[in-house]
Amino acid sequence: MVPRTRALLLTAVALALVAPAAAAPPPEPVCDACGDTFERHAEYHGVDVTVDRSTATVTVAENGTATWVVRNDLAPSPAVDRLRSNATLLTEATRTALRNADFVAANVSADGVLTMTFRRPDFAERGVGGTLRSGEFTRSFGYRNLDGLGADRLVVVAPEGTRVAASVPGSTVSDDGVRMTLTDFDRGGFVTFVPESATLGFLLSWLSIAAVVGPVVVQNALLGVALPAAVVAVLVVGAGRLLPELDGVLGAIRARPGRSLLLAGVAGVGLSFAGRVLSVFGTGLPVLFGVSVTAVGLGAVLVGTGPVRWTYGRALAVAVLGAAVAAVAVAAGSVLFYGRVPWFGLGPRLALLTAVFAFLPAGFALRRGQRRLGVATAAAGVVLALGATTPLVDTYQVFGLGFRVVLALGDALWLAALGVPLLVVGAALAGSGT
Repeated sequence: MVPRTRALLLTAVALALVAPAAAAPPPEPVCDACGDTFERHAEYHGVDVTVDRSTATVTVAENGTATWVVRNDLAPSPAVDRLRSNATLLTEATRTALRNADFVAANVSADGVLTMTFRRPDFAERGVGGTLRSGEFTRSFGYRNLDGLGADRLVVVAPEGTRVAASVPGSTVSDDGVRMTLTDFDRGGFVTFVPESATLGFLLSWLSIAAVVGPVVVQNALLGVALPAAVVAVLVVGAGRLLPELDGVLGAIRARPGRSLLLAGVAGVGLSFAGRVLSVFGTGLPVLFGVSVTAVGLGAVLVGTGPVRWTYGRALAVAVLGAAVAAVAVAAGSVLFYGRVPWFGLGPRLALLTAVFAFLPAGFALRRGQRRLGVATAAAGVVLALGATTPLVDTYQVFGLGFRVVLALGDALWLAALGVPLLVVGAALAGSGT
């Protein structure tokens, strides 16, 4: 059984090292035919223009088709004169300016205003009770990574006979509900249009959004939270069956729990520095360092306090305290190894410390014969940790279903690999009567 356990741990470490991060497409503004983005697009076609101001009006039809009218005020230049006098060049430089839209027309006025018209047939779709729902301002539909508005002002006009119900955060809606105006874009959201006569328009809007978000939340919760928790629960059950075969090891730890934790922590710190030299573990390196430093600290406290009468409640309290201390140590390790705290890659992993330290009381309960409590403790730690870091309402996924399952299994094995030493320590403390 021991060789199999070692193979499992090696597999977990390997998955943690080689699992790729979810790559996103290049960022683009909501209106990529506006402002600076259009300047770069035009330059690609050999037209060097400068946009002084950019506005866009999006008029939505009853069938969900949207007509985009983009107006770019161009600074005077020979390129502007070329566009005005050369219809072929104008069409070539503008027809693909707005992604996923059909080009309709373009012209340049005498005062240098470039007006482009596009049509996007899938801007909005039918929702509940005659409602129209648009995900244009979210990552929910299409392979888009939205970054900024692009225009100085963007106005969305509701279909005839409807009004805006749900709007983008930061936008303003006219008193009659017909127009939604954006001058900035920081956080996306769904936009819904409900019939003007609808008494419970807010409810229809909410139901229309829930209809598309609800199944996504369930899928993300199952793949991102429930599946890793179930895998960890199975691994903990297997670990519980192995514990009686480790009485010799548990006895040694039980006799000197403080010293054992201290030595394990020192070994982990040494492994962290070795990982930095060898450039392995990636953003998991500060996590390993933080957990190891916390083990050193807890071990030193136990050595100083002497024998302790352990209970499940005390083991749980030590786990909570350990997770908090480890979070600080992880941040310190990031500064030590990288000179900064890379919150984008490291931040979500701090919450995973909850799952790692939950293995301590889980091991305690297992050794006391409380198998259900032990499994529930470990699984609850995973649910709390992954529930706090998994974007449950995000329908934007780079990877397919199969690979997401592989990633979920990798998360579970990675957490188990870090948590097994704490599970063994918890089991050893359970055999202590003092």
